Amino acid sequence: MGMITTIFLLSFVNIGVIGVLQRLMHMLDPDIEGNNPSPWRTELLYTLYFTVVIALVFVLATRSSSIEWLMWVNLALVLMMSYTDAVKTRLNIILPLVITVALFFLFTKSVSYWLVLTLTIGIISLLVERQWFFPFDKHPVIVLSVKAGIGAISWVGLAVMLHLPLKVPVSMYVVYLVVTALTYVYMVLMRQEHINNVDTARNLLYDNLTHARNWLSFRSDAEDDFQNDRQLGIIAMDIDHFKQINDTYGHLAGNTILIHFSDRLEEILAQQTDGARLYRTGGEEFTILYPDATEADVKQTAKQIQAAIRGLQVKIDKGRQISVTASMGVESRHAADKNAFDTFKRADRLLYESKRNGRNQISIGTEH
Repeated sequence: MGMITTIFLLSFVNIGVIGVLQRLMHMLDPDIEGNNPSPWRTELLYTLYFTVVIALVFVLATRSSSIEWLMWVNLALVLMMSYTDAVKTRLNIILPLVITVALFFLFTKSVSYWLVLTLTIGIISLLVERQWFFPFDKHPVIVLSVKAGIGAISWVGLAVMLHLPLKVPVSMYVVYLVVTALTYVYMVLMRQEHINNVDTARNLLYDNLTHARNWLSFRSDAEDDFQNDRQLGIIAMDIDHFKQINDTYGHLAGNTILIHFSDRLEEILAQQTDGARLYRTGGEEFTILYPDATEADVKQTAKQIQAAIRGLQVKIDKGRQISVTASMGVESRHAADKNAFDTFKRADRLLYESKRNGRNQISIGTEH
């Protein structure tokens, strides 16, 4: 098989394997917020997929002629390097190298210090690359140099271990370099597409200014929670005198207040609640959706927010500070509610009751 044909075949197979891996990632981890608490566990499933593919490659290698055998080994090496770019956690960077070397030994019954050396240098190099040169698409020279170095050590080791004539490892190494470079370009393009898709998804569900979830997200989440028969607590709130602040200090000052206000609320919810979510549902209007919370929990959260917001001082231009307060309406789901917006509308009416009564107040719905 000629070099051009080999390059085409290995590139086709490698890109195909990576393409399937990306589909698997989208299925198993669709989280666009990066909030997966144990990404290494999810990546173990990807590593299992990698292991099956590499095992199949070595099975094909053992049933091939000597030159084709080397081609399949080259493919295993390329797949290993490509896979380590696709994962994030250290465990799942180390495992592919260990698995590839272990399967090589299992299928060939060949072992030497070159295998151990290649494995050790590969692990160290990839961990260094991941620590200081991540993500891979931002440091092409470093990343490709690491791949080239690991490939060189691997083929020198195979040449020594298998007593190969010089032209064989040289030609295989050239194929490795070309396929690795082509795959790298493909993965960079796929990563950019993924980033664009994530940004698009976030723009649909998140407010660009405050990064809180938006009205569309609130509407979807609230109705999902309601349909799943979850107890809902809703806190509707409005920054007091916001229009006056905008008119007096300008829209930049208003934007600064919105950002600080949202950030402070997110901090409180993260520290004091279990699962409450913040949404920007209007210009200066924010809503907190608190599923599975008792009425007492929702009231307590509203009081904690009020206390924290009363102490919020936002710096604007020329060192000036603006004190921020908020009016709130607090409601919980009633048995008679037909949908989540029945609850929300009551909370919204209570919010405006707080504003009519002088602002900087909490109005709480009657218990049911």
